[in-house]
Amino acid sequence: MPRHAYLFSINPNTPPVMKVQPDEEFRIEVLGSLAEIEDVRTVPVPFTPECEGHPLTPIAGPIVVHGAEPGDAVAIDLLEITPGPDGVTAILKQFGVLKEEFADPKALACPIRDGKVWFADRIPIPLYPNLGTISTMPPDGYKPSYAGPYGGDFDQRDVGVGSRVHLPVIHPGAQVFFADPHAVISDGIISGTGVECGATVRARIGLNKNVALDRPIIEQKDTIQVLGWGPTVEAATEDASRGAVDFVASRTPLSREEAYMLLGITGELRVGTSPRPVMCARLMIPRAVLEAAGMTKVI
Repeated sequence: MPRHAYLFSINPNTPPVMKVQPDEEFRIEVLGSLAEIEDVRTVPVPFTPECEGHPLTPIAGPIVVHGAEPGDAVAIDLLEITPGPDGVTAILKQFGVLKEEFADPKALACPIRDGKVWFADRIPIPLYPNLGTISTMPPDGYKPSYAGPYGGDFDQRDVGVGSRVHLPVIHPGAQVFFADPHAVISDGIISGTGVECGATVRARIGLNKNVALDRPIIEQKDTIQVLGWGPTVEAATEDASRGAVDFVASRTPLSREEAYMLLGITGELRVGTSPRPVMCARLMIPRAVLEAAGMTKVI
């Protein structure tokens, strides 16, 4: 049966909801970001002192991985994400790309049925479930909606079924947690929200001992995606680009200059999060290109 805990903050002393062996499959329920919000007009402006402690983005976890120690890395396989039937999207106060133009909070029901999301219960959109937040425990605990080397709320569309997310272990046990499931979401999230929903997640966490990792890596069948972050879109894209150059240069015979030029030709840049104090981006690299360049393993 799924195990769950809904916390609005989490730190290294938070009791785990479960303990798993490396490569052991498990299920966990993850509550949607707006699940406990009866009226979005009551939600304070995000990232202000008034919003501290407000019940946005409940967290499922932490999950302790036996044998995980600082200096290791975990590989989280997302095997299944099953959204609940009640999806909702919203405009929040002073949130989103056009926050001044769309200042009035509003929620819109987007039911999930027949393998589709029904925007306003009338426009069908293919399901593409993902997790906006996937993380190991940060050094001093998690600040909701923030992101960094540990993962966090980076809202990357491709963190979904079939993806493997590599994250560094910072605290013993790794203390993995999930949050912010979506039935569908876009890169960039211009309005600030996707189709928010609860979900049951089936996953598996592998353990790579003594593997130094300085940032999240998303591994898919056809792409390797290197994440970066910063206080602005420009800073996040620079960090993702620099991380991708280092990734290629460290896993192939290419020099950093050659890696930079190769990524200028083949890398696809995506901005994940909507405007917030920490922006995130990722550079998507075709796996076939990396293998042709001499990459034999991702981590």
